[in-house]
Amino acid sequence: MKALLILIVLLVGSKVDAFNVYRIGGDTGTSWSQPLSFEPGEYEDVGPDGVVNRRIALATQRSFATWRDTLSALIDSTGGQWLRPLFLPDTLNLAQDGVRDRLRRGTTSNIITSGDCYNVTPQVIRIRPMFDGDPNTAAFFQAFNTEDADSRVGFYVQNSIIDLGIDYPINRVRFFPRLGTSNPKIGEVLDNVAAPKLAKENLQEEDFSENFLPWFEVAAANSIHNFAPNCYLSTAESPWFSHVNRGSFDPPTDARFTRLRKDTENQDVVVDIRFPLQQFQWIGIRPVGPIKNWEIAEFQVFGEGYVPRMVYTTTVLDMGAPMAWGKLRWKGDRDEEAQVYIRTRTGSDHDPNLYWLPSTIPGEFKELDRQQFERANIQTRFTTLDRDHWSFWSSPYPWNAGVADTTLTATAWQDGTPILSPGPSRYIQVQIIVLSTRDQTARLRDLELQFSEPAAIDVVGEVWPLDVPRTASTTFTYSVRPTLDTAEQGFDRLEIFTLTRADAVHSVRLDGVEMIDSFAPQFFEDRLVISFPRLQGPDDTFKLIEVKFDAHVVRYGTEFTGWVYDSQAEGVKQLIGAGNATLEFPGNALGVRTEGLGAKLLTEVEVLPNPFTPNGDEVNDKVRFVFQIHEVSTPRQLQVNIFDLSGRLVRRLENQEAMRGLVGDRPGDPRWDGTDAVGDLVAPGLYLYQVSLETDEGAEEATGTIAVAY
Repeated sequence: MKALLILIVLLVGSKVDAFNVYRIGGDTGTSWSQPLSFEPGEYEDVGPDGVVNRRIALATQRSFATWRDTLSALIDSTGGQWLRPLFLPDTLNLAQDGVRDRLRRGTTSNIITSGDCYNVTPQVIRIRPMFDGDPNTAAFFQAFNTEDADSRVGFYVQNSIIDLGIDYPINRVRFFPRLGTSNPKIGEVLDNVAAPKLAKENLQEEDFSENFLPWFEVAAANSIHNFAPNCYLSTAESPWFSHVNRGSFDPPTDARFTRLRKDTENQDVVVDIRFPLQQFQWIGIRPVGPIKNWEIAEFQVFGEGYVPRMVYTTTVLDMGAPMAWGKLRWKGDRDEEAQVYIRTRTGSDHDPNLYWLPSTIPGEFKELDRQQFERANIQTRFTTLDRDHWSFWSSPYPWNAGVADTTLTATAWQDGTPILSPGPSRYIQVQIIVLSTRDQTARLRDLELQFSEPAAIDVVGEVWPLDVPRTASTTFTYSVRPTLDTAEQGFDRLEIFTLTRADAVHSVRLDGVEMIDSFAPQFFEDRLVISFPRLQGPDDTFKLIEVKFDAHVVRYGTEFTGWVYDSQAEGVKQLIGAGNATLEFPGNALGVRTEGLGAKLLTEVEVLPNPFTPNGDEVNDKVRFVFQIHEVSTPRQLQVNIFDLSGRLVRRLENQEAMRGLVGDRPGDPRWDGTDAVGDLVAPGLYLYQVSLETDEGAEEATGTIAVAY
């Protein structure tokens, strides 16, 4: 009992004086391959001095995989191991074992035919040598010189298809029969073969060049067609391939395929087909009316460049207890035309999915456990997100916001972007999607997650009103109510993201008591920080925090994201979830809607003062251009031009980039000192101004007059 009392004393009033970091990649992090396994590595417990106190192994369930890796590559380079999309050298045969089946589909190693369901497996066995990488084995077929339909029923005329699992950039197909050194012209044949070359020493003696295929069609399809991985699994949404009619001499192939080449008079032993780079998942070949024996020793497919889409999803990471999520940051580089989507989702159990099977009652479904799902009918079973226990994937985190600033002390975590998935929660997943062009991609050296024990078991907030004007400042009430269930939980700061600089704070009330006279709010360019006496432990649970402030809303759907934290501790800022914080307002939301969706992006343009007097007395010597920019979430070119009344350009102010918010009050915002392009003061009188903002639809402009007086 005495030991128990001592423990309680130590816990009372304690703060979160450390945070945790889970790092993937780089010199010191868990390797990029580990989160794609049942052993995702360790996270670091970091003290207030930035020193790692200990390393703690992450847990994960071991019964089924929750990770996904679609065509990523691990590259050893400066700074450790980097993650990037797979790059295809133009000599890599995509049809060979180990490449073709990297993304396994179906049960026949990603080799299929367009035959009837009961025939596909034996046909795959027959054509398997075409894709084994051995030029001395072949898929051999007999044919008879006849046009009799009954005889042709025995011919093999189906498409032999490889399924790459996802679209690849492809521009070449090559195939040939078994070539042997006994052929007196083998040297000439091999000399004419383009890279990758066939080595004479790897060929057998007996030659079967006469079995080359004179009549064929090569065709391909991309992932938009969503063909089933197995004939027995086909549905209306995921169809099977069209069966080639053996009763016709030259039957049509699958209409969903793109024909790459059809030839009924081919005389080349080695057929090498080149075409412009295209994205294909399925590539097939079929004989067209075969009238003699034929074979294919190797059917090869080549491409070039980065794969168009890479998806890297970690396993469900188990932190062992509910955590507050802090920031996410990464090191890497991105080419101009590449797109990167990094996002997170969090949950309260180890499995994000629910499992279902149609019930015996039409339109209703029966929930299964994972084991039952594995045994259920693969054609009718399906999964959905467990929305009661898992969040949806977050919006992608902006690349530039999450890139680590190497000029800052890493352990201070002054860089990075806040994790927006809800917490506290025990489980988290991270997903990285990279969309590349042929030669433009992105690479990540490392990625770090910051988290800590929560300041509260739950914090809900809401803002009111929810419908606001675009052009005028609105008075908002921001309400927050925490749940504190242990003595060590607590906080004394509330941070509210306002997107633009707030105009004023009128009131800060804690449990109905006004605090603004004792705790002055802090104003920043895109947020407010509100201080108050520290809330701590169960005695302060459910105490309502209310902040009344004025702000402009310049984007439809602005989310007043908020965080609470302890200013005297090293824990992370804890995200506030939208919910019913007060009965006074019915919104239960943190996002607001603006009137005039789709209206002008450039509004409320003013020049101040007008007139102005640029006479050097430091009173009204410069004119400011004040306006609002709406909806623009990435920097765009802003230009201000001054004209005289004849339309002659007098001065073009220095170009700058601008995005949503209020423009005109910051030091770098546009100002005119009354001089022309060469620095001379202009004559007194009226002048015209033009404010121009580049948008996706062209330039949006606002014009008016300025009076210059001396």
